[in-house]
Amino acid sequence: MQPKVLIICERAAERDTIRVLVGTMGCQWVLASGIDEALALARRERTSAALLELPGPNSDAVRVEQGVRELLVRFPGRVIALTDESPTPIISELLSRYSIPSVQRDRLAADLWPRLEPMVYPHLGIRRITKVARLVLDTFLQPLPAGIRYLQPDTRQLVYEAPALTADISFERSPDATRTTLTGQIMRTNLPQIPLNGVPVVLKGQKGPLGLMITNEAGEFSFEFQNERSLSLEIEVSPNDWVLLMSPPLDWVGRAEDQPQRTLSIMNEGNPPRRRGRLA
Repeated sequence: MQPKVLIICERAAERDTIRVLVGTMGCQWVLASGIDEALALARRERTSAALLELPGPNSDAVRVEQGVRELLVRFPGRVIALTDESPTPIISELLSRYSIPSVQRDRLAADLWPRLEPMVYPHLGIRRITKVARLVLDTFLQPLPAGIRYLQPDTRQLVYEAPALTADISFERSPDATRTTLTGQIMRTNLPQIPLNGVPVVLKGQKGPLGLMITNEAGEFSFEFQNERSLSLEIEVSPNDWVLLMSPPLDWVGRAEDQPQRTLSIMNEGNPPRRRGRLA
């Protein structure tokens, strides 16, 4: 049975972001816009943890504390507070008094996972199974095929294939840079002329999520992040249907032909899909 998380947040955009992040952990969710609604839902729904957006400075402090205490009774040690970068003194005192872990709004993708994981998976049980896409092209391992122009020395292109999609991913990083830029485009395998737009894409590093993007009308997305040795992307192609893209080791510098040539299985009898914007 999948664990369920109670999300208590007034802002619709943030609720959607949290919903997607919680989904990447294999959890279901229940949404509430305030503490009173959340308490009513908690009486009806069996939930594993609660993520609480604490109200602003104009709220009734006594009622807020009372609601927080009731949540802690129902979810002992399993409440996470969503805060601003500099919470008000009242909020800071509340968090300290009840030892409530918190996550800043602007660090949801990076910090929510390590806070929530031990609450919903205390014994690391079985999670949602995600389909794994196959890597069919890596320009770091072999020369570019005919029809694709030569890439810049600091660019590495990966192409993945799964039953529902084809993903074209590029990493750009200068030899001495500490940050990497990732750009990608997702296309439907059977209908490549129709892009997968409005699809959530979650970027994960070795310690958990690094960011969340929604594909644009062309099925494109991008991230910028501190250098990582390996990454993964999770793409929700349809509700609760995720595809996982796992990168090879990313400790690469220099041109592809400077590296040992290795064999890589390529789909369509050696003819990889063409990358939009890179055709000769």
